[in-house]
Amino acid sequence: MTDSILQLLNADIALNITPIGFALILAATILCGVLFSALYVSTHQDELVPNGLPLTLVVVPVAAAIVILLVGRNIATALGLGGIFVLVRFRSGPVETRDLAYLFSAICNGVLCGCGYVGYSVAFTLVMCALIFFLEHSGWGKPAGNPMLLKIWVPETLDFQGVFEPVLNQYTRSSKLLMVRTTDFGSLCELRYKLIPRSNMNQKALLDEIRTRNGNMNVVLVVAPSIVERRSKQVL
Repeated sequence: MTDSILQLLNADIALNITPIGFALILAATILCGVLFSALYVSTHQDELVPNGLPLTLVVVPVAAAIVILLVGRNIATALGLGGIFVLVRFRSGPVETRDLAYLFSAICNGVLCGCGYVGYSVAFTLVMCALIFFLEHSGWGKPAGNPMLLKIWVPETLDFQGVFEPVLNQYTRSSKLLMVRTTDFGSLCELRYKLIPRSNMNQKALLDEIRTRNGNMNVVLVVAPSIVERRSKQVL
């Protein structure tokens, strides 16, 4: 029993690869990848826009482990391979920064398994999954309220500076003007605000108050701007 555990904790399994050792590395990599993928799915059940990251978290570590087995236990090669996988994933489109934690951890798991450290890889996966689970469910680093995006159209003749701030101060904890631009050949101005709403904010009352100040023109309140950003580099 002890000899079997020690064999899993050293790298001889990768240096002297055998069909059984290859199968063990492959199985351990897939198992750890599935754990990362299941954790990601469980912590992102409220996401409305699906993505392919759960599948990626299973497949990419296996590919990394196979490549490491072929090129040998070279630390520089392992780090370069991990960087390449991360760059390829995050050059494909805008995603949330926290997804990097899942992907990079899964790649590290694949590199460890490919180097033959199967036992360490499993231990690393369990520790990282527990850590990420705790941070996700404890709300670590998350704002006190869900941010919202407010878009207000006003006629070009309206001097909008200081017009909407009293209303926003009444209904939100904080607000920040992000952008001002002209539309419809300069006949309208579009204002974009980022808001942190109060816990009891009445969205309809907020929109009604704003409409009394912008001449009853269009007002858009995006309650989940991060979801919109997943599909577009520009927010609405």
